[in-house]
Amino acid sequence: MSKSLKVAAFLCAVMMVLASCGGKTGQKQTARTGSDTEADKTLKLMFPQMIEREGSTIKGGTFVYGFVYDTPWKGVFNTFLYQDNPTYEVMRPRIGKFMTDGPNHEIKDSYCVMTFDREAKTATYHINEKLTWSDGVPVTAEDIIFVYECVGHPDYTGVRYDSDYENVVGMVEYHKGEAKTISGVKKIDDKTVEVTFKNFFPGILWGAGITYDAEPYHYLKDIPLTEMASHDRVRKTPLSCGPFVINSMVEGDILEYVPNPYWYGRKIAIDKLIIKRIAPTSAAAAIKAGEVDAVQFKADLYDQFVELDDEGKTVFDENGKPKMKVDNIDIVGNIENTYTYIGFKFGTWNKEKEMCEMFPDGGKFKDKALRQAIGYAMDNDGINAIYYHGLRVTANSFITPYHPGFYDVSRKGYSYDPDKAKQLLDKAGYKDVDGDGYRETPDGKPLKINFMFMSGSDVSAPIANYYIQNWKDVGLNVALNDGRLIEFNAFYDKLQDDDPTVEMYSAAWGVGSNPEPTGLYGKVAQFNLERWVNDKNEELLAKITSGDAFDEAFRAQAYRDWDENILEEAPAIPTAYRMKLYAVNKRTKSWDQQFVTDWDWCDLALISEKPAVNMMK
Repeated sequence: MSKSLKVAAFLCAVMMVLASCGGKTGQKQTARTGSDTEADKTLKLMFPQMIEREGSTIKGGTFVYGFVYDTPWKGVFNTFLYQDNPTYEVMRPRIGKFMTDGPNHEIKDSYCVMTFDREAKTATYHINEKLTWSDGVPVTAEDIIFVYECVGHPDYTGVRYDSDYENVVGMVEYHKGEAKTISGVKKIDDKTVEVTFKNFFPGILWGAGITYDAEPYHYLKDIPLTEMASHDRVRKTPLSCGPFVINSMVEGDILEYVPNPYWYGRKIAIDKLIIKRIAPTSAAAAIKAGEVDAVQFKADLYDQFVELDDEGKTVFDENGKPKMKVDNIDIVGNIENTYTYIGFKFGTWNKEKEMCEMFPDGGKFKDKALRQAIGYAMDNDGINAIYYHGLRVTANSFITPYHPGFYDVSRKGYSYDPDKAKQLLDKAGYKDVDGDGYRETPDGKPLKINFMFMSGSDVSAPIANYYIQNWKDVGLNVALNDGRLIEFNAFYDKLQDDDPTVEMYSAAWGVGSNPEPTGLYGKVAQFNLERWVNDKNEELLAKITSGDAFDEAFRAQAYRDWDENILEEAPAIPTAYRMKLYAVNKRTKSWDQQFVTDWDWCDLALISEKPAVNMMK
């Protein structure tokens, strides 16, 4: 769920409202590698983070973006109701950049400017005077307040109501039905909203308790909240205040965007933007044939475009660049704001109390030694080399390189050490009592672990089986849930619904711009899918969110202490950081994946009427 299920957004504010999409200067940029970034501490960037090609931009044309996925997106085109990352990714042209982030992923001016007053405990939205919905109605304060009132409403069943929103004055009373409005959310004028917090902590500067998108109050206000996610105004005809608006669709498979006629920013060069879903098995052929102008692809397609040696490693040419097998694309890449992990189920979500509750007996993974042993038994380095050609590295922390100010490259994490895994299990009393090759529990009972793994690519099954063999090598009996891989939507439905068959699972988090982890691992966070509750964890999270954490040194140490504790307790095991890669057709004028950029969908442009087609054999 990457920016899909995004926990919080952005930081601080500048005082100027830009009159264009992101405030781009228009100066020509050259392709950059990642050699000067913090990312190099963990992952060598073999490709440029952005490209801008020579050549005059043609007038109009249709840009086709391929979305590689094996199942349709759910299509809940609303920023407080969607739950799946595919939907978020394909609706980004509709959203645009309501807020952007600065060098440390802090809130920066864009369509909306934020100002903060620590003494008054307030954050104030200043909406651009020119920002307008695609039906011609201006974006106003009501559109911000509407988001707060929907997320906080007693009927809200989404996943974004959490402790950060509860920190807004009056939110808890409103959520309980004890108040008709949220007292801490006030309209100052048509373009200004002031939000008052109970506790003003550093995470607010990154967007904790702040909505980073607006939704059209005038268009949705008459729809009951319980019906909104299925309503045509959300599913088929959503409004947009970004550069593009949906013109037509084939549900779950194709979106046809056209420029928002009321877009106030940089002039859009293309006539249409089509986003179409491409099955992973068809993606390479579509890219080579020029059927798409840009596509994000996974490492399992890498060998279709880049030469590999017998060990699966990238072959470089005489200039030190990856040797390409196709000539109609360039590859652009950067580290994702994502980490993959193995999670353990400890309990369930109590809907009435709105908090995680652990199983009374602690559950199958109550023993920390078992969890740690599972982590040390995993050969993530092998998986990264064999199946991902070095485009992933073993994660050493729950904080990613995407947040260089908080990430600790020296952290050891869980490296492959099967001997240590065996020692931990032996000492904790997990031994093979009956001689079948698998360990029993300390009280002599059979130990079999259900492992839920997601489908989605050709390497999904081999990786799942590789892990299962790793665990078998240290005497643990692990098998796939129902003996099969689980499709994306069903996978997360099972996790969020606390399906009792789910015991251990492999998933990924898109961490958003806010590094603050309460929204993923706090006891009142619905995103805490492990349902893990730990007193020391709560204490350390409280330090991160305390007033003391405005001090940079204190804040950095608080993050280190939290990370050290959660790695020790191992309610989950971080497994990999990964590279996001895009194949970009050579008729595309520019494509930018730098961490900090003002490039947006409104900058899409073509330099040729026809797409480039691969001519190499």
